[in-house]
Amino acid sequence: MAITGIGRVIFWTGGSLWMGQAIAPIELHSHHAIQACIGLPDQIQLRTGDTIPWASYSCAVVPPNLPHAFQAPGKMVANIFCEPESSLGRGLLRRFGRERIMGVSALEIARPARTLRLAFDDGHSDDDLEDAALDILYSLSGSVPARPVDRRINLTIAFISANLTESLSLLTVASHVELSSGRFRHLFVEETGISFRSYLLWTRLNRALELGFGGASWTDAAHAANFADSAHLSRSARRMYGIAPSSIRQTISLAVRPMIA
Repeated sequence: MAITGIGRVIFWTGGSLWMGQAIAPIELHSHHAIQACIGLPDQIQLRTGDTIPWASYSCAVVPPNLPHAFQAPGKMVANIFCEPESSLGRGLLRRFGRERIMGVSALEIARPARTLRLAFDDGHSDDDLEDAALDILYSLSGSVPARPVDRRINLTIAFISANLTESLSLLTVASHVELSSGRFRHLFVEETGISFRSYLLWTRLNRALELGFGGASWTDAAHAANFADSAHLSRSARRMYGIAPSSIRQTISLAVRPMIA
């Protein structure tokens, strides 16, 4: 299995950070999240098709569900993912839209990007890296829209997160929020921009990746998130993230590295 990157992968509610040295290109893929791609400090490259020329950016925002490929061989990069139905995600969508990749000046995020790079280089905790990554997203988003996501969708997201080991059906979840299947299906797409089934797969994938990168075997991580096996998990990761989970080599925070006598 070719290595695509060496670094750290950190998950939090509504987002994640994938940071370190990029190695191999990441193949064409698409996913539910908004993605901020940042060179630290070099440029990264993106394209939206295998025959389309690569475009270079210091920082770029990729909208949800847009197929894209990524490369930055040998360079330090940060890829920050944000759920579009969150308040922060809605702020990003308000500014950058859903249609195409948007470049951002490196000067606009220079301070929080420098903080993130220093925290990584000094081996700071996951919480410190999360805070620095979120600072970048807030710098990019500006103000957030006034209208919050529908309360029933927030309840749905919480219910899904708490029951990922179960075989959740649309009918079961619709009943939980006291909606008919048809009304729930329409409302879910309207509020999140994705079908219920696709969102469920996306959430299960991220739970499995969080467990696997946290130290569980990929087989155990797959089963804990209701995947049939690690091969099923790997196929889903390639489709949504463009990589197999085993192609990432994680570094360890200096704060948690064991001392060597």
